[in-house]
Amino acid sequence: MKTKKYEVELMGTTYRTYYITAESQEQAEEIAWEEMDTDWEIPSVWKQNAELSYSEEMEEENEEDSMELK
Repeated sequence: MKTKKYEVELMGTTYRTYYITAESQEQAEEIAWEEMDTDWEIPSVWKQNAELSYSEEMEEENEEDSMELK
């Protein structure tokens, strides 16, 4: 059987979610970008290709509802 040449492109998409306390949504997004930029675990190529996927104000949680460790 004769072989042929193929171009195959694979794409990987991952997401990072940041929970930011800020005075405005714009400020929260800026802080998230800064946090991502200073995270040494994130490869520089990933940072260069990062895009804002989602941003929304969250409702405040009661202490009883929070799963945050104290």
